[in-house]
Amino acid sequence: MQRPPALPLGPAVFGVGTPLRRFGIASRAAQTLGIEYLDSFKKALDDLGATWAALATARGPAEILTVQTAYLHRAGARAAARSAAAGDAMLGLTTLGLTGALPRPQAASGPAPAAATCPGPAR
Repeated sequence: MQRPPALPLGPAVFGVGTPLRRFGIASRAAQTLGIEYLDSFKKALDDLGATWAALATARGPAEILTVQTAYLHRAGARAAARSAAAGDAMLGLTTLGLTGALPRPQAASGPAPAAATCPGPAR
């Protein structure tokens, strides 16, 4: 005769498969993000070197401003691409069920109530 356990155990207690699977998914996402960021930083350093070379050969203030503006546009595009890659990775983790529901801002239901109508102690 087998006795039932004193405390009922849930399905998560019987094995470590789910946490290990989740850790594997999260580590692959982190590795992918790391590769994306390292590639972006390498491109940024190469671009910075080319920009310095272009600035060294610039002949006037207008040309310097043009080179700097082009560099800032490229740097902004790289930053946007890194942010998009990070967002995609986080969204992928969310769709795999590794995170809970993401908090969403509540829609404003109208103007805020006046201070006199708010419950609580008067100040």
